[in-house]
Amino acid sequence: MKQTQLWSVVTLSTTVLGLPSVGRAATTNGNSTTSGETASNDAVNVKKPQSLREKLISRDMVTQIHAHNLAGRQATTLYIRNIPFLTFVSQGGISNSDERASAIAAKINQLITDKVDASQITVSWKATSYIIKVNSEELVEIDGNTTRLPDTTNNLSQDALQATNRLRRLIDVAHALNQINTIPLPPQEPIKQPQQVKKPPQQNTGGQVQATSKGMASYYSYEGGNRTATGERFNPQGFTAAHRSLPFGTLVRVTNTGNGRSVVVRINDRGPFIRGRVIDLSLGAARELGMISSGVAAVKLEILSN
Repeated sequence: MKQTQLWSVVTLSTTVLGLPSVGRAATTNGNSTTSGETASNDAVNVKKPQSLREKLISRDMVTQIHAHNLAGRQATTLYIRNIPFLTFVSQGGISNSDERASAIAAKINQLITDKVDASQITVSWKATSYIIKVNSEELVEIDGNTTRLPDTTNNLSQDALQATNRLRRLIDVAHALNQINTIPLPPQEPIKQPQQVKKPPQQNTGGQVQATSKGMASYYSYEGGNRTATGERFNPQGFTAAHRSLPFGTLVRVTNTGNGRSVVVRINDRGPFIRGRVIDLSLGAARELGMISSGVAAVKLEILSN
């Protein structure tokens, strides 16, 4: 009797409270278990696509890229076998450092796959930057601003050389380069050559030297128009001279022994009448000998045959 009353209470409670029956609960639990298994199976079967970075890391850990900030700018450092190779810095608000680093990483991975000869990795100067090349083809440009050595030496040429040697060593253990052959040299001031005084063309007199002498020469200080001892008018620009004893019309080659310049003059006057002077030259002849500023000059006289 008590058992009958108990089941009545359970039945009544189920009806009033709307509790699910045991069979219904079992069904529900069964459905929940099936749904959970299905979800679990779906989670296993759905694979998230690998990012380019994950692909690079999974390839024997040869190259990796790491994004970070550098002086307030987005930057990405490329690692080769866990050694920092280059840092790429975004510029002008364009966040492209990750893409550039990934592109160079892919090229380096391909070089390793192709077993490239690391001795063919070189560096050269180009305008305002340095270019790392592989088999004469450009791999990456280092300008010290958007692409730089992570542990910079603050010397662009040294950074470029160090990055090149690092790449040569990490790819194929190639020997290090000692220098960059195309580094531009600082501009040098042109070497000043000693000025050579051009000798005026010698007058072709066709005569032979009859006699020689040495002494001091001076030149006329008066202007043209005056009469010479021969009666002709003095021409300051003509190649004439005064001598105390040589016949008029005699041709004399006068050489300035200080600078080697010479001129052939014609004797058409008498003088000089100053002690120690052997010949007085016209203004034009003195100019040819380069003695205008000094006024006098040590000379050699060569008497020529007419």
